Amino acid sequence: MLAVALALLFSAAATGRAQQVLGSVSLGGGVATDQRGVRSNAATVAPSVLFLPDPRLSVGLAGSYTRFQGRDWAAAGGANAGMRLPLAGPLALAASASAGLTKTSFDASYVTVEATPTLEATVGQVTVFGGARVAQGSTTISQALSGSPTTAPRSVSLTRSSVGPVFGAVLGVPTDRPDVGGSIGYREERARVEQVSVTDRALTGSVTSGFVLLSASAGMRSAPDERVQFASVGATVGIGRAFALAGSVGSYPSSRTLGTLGGQYASLGVVLRGRTNVEDSPAQLVVRSAPRLPAGVTRLAIRAPGATRVELAGDWNDWSPTPATRAADDIWYADIRLAPGEHRYAFRVDGRRWQVPEGAPSVDDGFGGRSALVVVP
Repeated sequence: MLAVALALLFSAAATGRAQQVLGSVSLGGGVATDQRGVRSNAATVAPSVLFLPDPRLSVGLAGSYTRFQGRDWAAAGGANAGMRLPLAGPLALAASASAGLTKTSFDASYVTVEATPTLEATVGQVTVFGGARVAQGSTTISQALSGSPTTAPRSVSLTRSSVGPVFGAVLGVPTDRPDVGGSIGYREERARVEQVSVTDRALTGSVTSGFVLLSASAGMRSAPDERVQFASVGATVGIGRAFALAGSVGSYPSSRTLGTLGGQYASLGVVLRGRTNVEDSPAQLVVRSAPRLPAGVTRLAIRAPGATRVELAGDWNDWSPTPATRAADDIWYADIRLAPGEHRYAFRVDGRRWQVPEGAPSVDDGFGGRSALVVVP
């Protein structure tokens, strides 16, 4: 995956595709269980940065600092990468990888590394995937030695590995607007950790409407020495494009690779977000056989091979679809008058799926919506 990710980074820089940097800071408080299984009040600050150099690749950095009741704390940092490479027909190769480090005030530290390559097949609104997940966790605990109190504590480390298949499916719920939708998914992961077989099964669901996101999940872990249920419910309400309220409550199982216990949490907080778009001469579609563009008019276009009907919608008209015109080379376009400023838009192809033009700047606001971006001077 690393080689492909580096190739995509180079391709994005060489072809001058639009780039995005998305940043956020979450501030929250509530009740949480720490790595030892101790439950107490907690407050967390969590900054993150997501870099999107190419539509097929994302790279992120994230951190968090949690203060528990009393003097205990936990600080964490990590990096992650995701890739989706279209193949022939409905197939695509997807992969994700992450690494993280957590330090605590109770003389324990944790390191995790994992990778999940999968093969996807999408037919209509259904995506089926299958692959493998490989993970490794290391736990280091400092233990005081008996004898003199001046004797330095000894560090004891334990490393565990996990490997096994992962598979599932996601069903998208089609709607008449690109900023309204939902999905239902199932994921099953089977792993073997220290000669013990562990199976996790989970159902997930989400509903998005504008800047409101509701999500829920429920699952079960099955193992010879552990059988537990876990679930979560969350809601995020955006107030403008830079501020949101977020709340969640749930439970989670133990970490078999780290040896940490499961627990519960409940939190309520705010999210501050920002976005930077870097446009290095993004590729523009050449619309042949179209009339000359009048002054003050913006032309938006998309390539849609095999389409019989294409419509354009945007935030300037409350996402009401209007017909686009077919041109040569499978290109559809619409000429509209837009006020100066930033506008979001998307094309609806054959009345079913929403798409953004390939190579155009796009917006992922963190609430499930994705649309193209145009700036009118």
